[in-house]
Amino acid sequence: MKKNHLFIIILFLLLCGASLYAQISTDPQNDFYTYAESWELKGYVDHLPQLRPYPLAVIKSILSQVIEHGRDRDVEIAQEYYEQVTGKPFTLVLEGNYTKKRESNRDTNERSYTNQYSGGPFAVGDIQLGDLVSVGYSLGLYSTNVSDSEVLPIYTNSLYDTVSDPMSIGPFDVNIDMNTNVAVGTDKVYVQAGINRSGYGPFLGTDLALSDTSFHSPNLTLAYDGGRWSYTQLISSIGASLNNGSDLDSESEVDKYFAFHSIRFDVTKTLTVSYYESTIFGNRFDIAYMVPAPYMAVQGMGDSTDNSQMGLLIEYSPITCLKWSTNFLADDLDLDKMVKLHFDTKIRVGIQSGIQYSPADSACDLLGLDYTIITPYTYAHWSYDDDGKTFTDTTYNFLNYTNHGVSIGASLPPNSDRINFKARFSPVKRLTATISTSFIRHANAYESLSDSEAEKVYLTNYYSHKNGYVYIDYDDGSVSESAASGYTYIETDGGDIYSTDGSVFSQQKFIGDDNHVSTAWDYLNLLNQDHVMLIYQMGLDLAYQMPRMKLGQWTLKFGYVWEYIHNDGVQDAMYSGSTGDGDYTKAYEKWVDNLHETVNNYISFSVRIAY
Repeated sequence: MKKNHLFIIILFLLLCGASLYAQISTDPQNDFYTYAESWELKGYVDHLPQLRPYPLAVIKSILSQVIEHGRDRDVEIAQEYYEQVTGKPFTLVLEGNYTKKRESNRDTNERSYTNQYSGGPFAVGDIQLGDLVSVGYSLGLYSTNVSDSEVLPIYTNSLYDTVSDPMSIGPFDVNIDMNTNVAVGTDKVYVQAGINRSGYGPFLGTDLALSDTSFHSPNLTLAYDGGRWSYTQLISSIGASLNNGSDLDSESEVDKYFAFHSIRFDVTKTLTVSYYESTIFGNRFDIAYMVPAPYMAVQGMGDSTDNSQMGLLIEYSPITCLKWSTNFLADDLDLDKMVKLHFDTKIRVGIQSGIQYSPADSACDLLGLDYTIITPYTYAHWSYDDDGKTFTDTTYNFLNYTNHGVSIGASLPPNSDRINFKARFSPVKRLTATISTSFIRHANAYESLSDSEAEKVYLTNYYSHKNGYVYIDYDDGSVSESAASGYTYIETDGGDIYSTDGSVFSQQKFIGDDNHVSTAWDYLNLLNQDHVMLIYQMGLDLAYQMPRMKLGQWTLKFGYVWEYIHNDGVQDAMYSGSTGDGDYTKAYEKWVDNLHETVNNYISFSVRIAY
């Protein structure tokens, strides 16, 4: 029996494929962008564009600069990439993956195992149409027997752009995973349109404003490189999820949009400053956000209810091969109190600062060390129903900083910080090794609510679960199980109305006429809760690309992550209406009782064949 299982696994790995191999021009997580960051640090190329992925004209320009100015090792890598993007316009990629997660509850000594078999065939390619037009595509199917979230380390986004509308074949769910774009222009000025993920800034995969790991979206990008200064603008159509964060895999609504623009200026040869803005808006499309004008002014043309942020990115390169970058994203600030030096107030910001190092003529491709902090309720925002005061468990959120339930910015939830180290090496030709370590702290900001606030939140959820309706006082958000003077009847689907899991879906308002949760709205409460989750992660990834054979280009990959979580369960709902039997203190006690220590081990293997 075991031999039969092994045969099935091997056959699956050889016959299936996945989008881990995606085109450079459609996937901002392609290895090319790590090399591009390294080449910029070494001074081989000019400033990289502000937004990833790049169109083919930019990619070819970068590779040409490296071939002309780089050293032997980097020149060889650039030449291989150049052959890839200028070679045949169609490549068939087959890849199979096997991932195993072992989860150990240290408090109960219970263990569980999850095995994932995933993959699917993909057609990928780049096509140059004349001097100004290029097309990139990655078209395929992704199949899996379990969802990616079941075998990924905590706060890690999936590599795939699929939704839960699969075709079932035996134990596998099969879904499309497609990304395309078309670019018109040169390497200095271009317009690009398509559906793909987008990334911003020097922190690959972890940016506060626009992360490469977020869900893909149809988007339109404009970019201009004027030498000492550059400008870029993006507008995307994104998916709205439910206000309470439930049913993220299956519930999504359109008519939600994301706009972003950034201007970058070289102050000196070693210091670059970028100012950027982003805005989430919905239930309408506003063409004003396509105009290169300050979003704060654009929002002020209406009733200022859109969700806007602004940010400052500072990049300093004291010596060749080394850069220190700091990114500051401001979501919502109480400036009146801050100028009076009162900082225990509403401060909704994200800060990320770190160094990147890429030594010349070294086996080290890129080394990065950074610290990130995201204050409570950053990225969060309520959406109301048509009456402007009500939300239920069926209300879609058209304003929070998510796309299809996935954070557009950092994958860390609010009220968290992280120290992250990552280093990529190429000790021998065709072999790459990446080591990474992270230390994360996260706490549920709802643990700081006052007794009266916690009771209002809990009873609203509890009555919704029990009866399928609640009675709300719009003046202060108070709740009643039965009709009473001054209370309004609200019908629900029997789920939580308030999300209390400490994620981006946990908010600072009660139902009603602009009712703020005072503890959440007027105080910072940064990681000062009684129960803080601590996460330690260590990982190793190996990839070996075999010489090209008649059977295609084979790549073998291995990955391992060790993860320890103290106070696992902090990320669960604290005041869910399904617990506590009508008593919010019992619901809280149950939440505390469920906290435990967890040790997880993740191991993965993959085989890729490109024809």
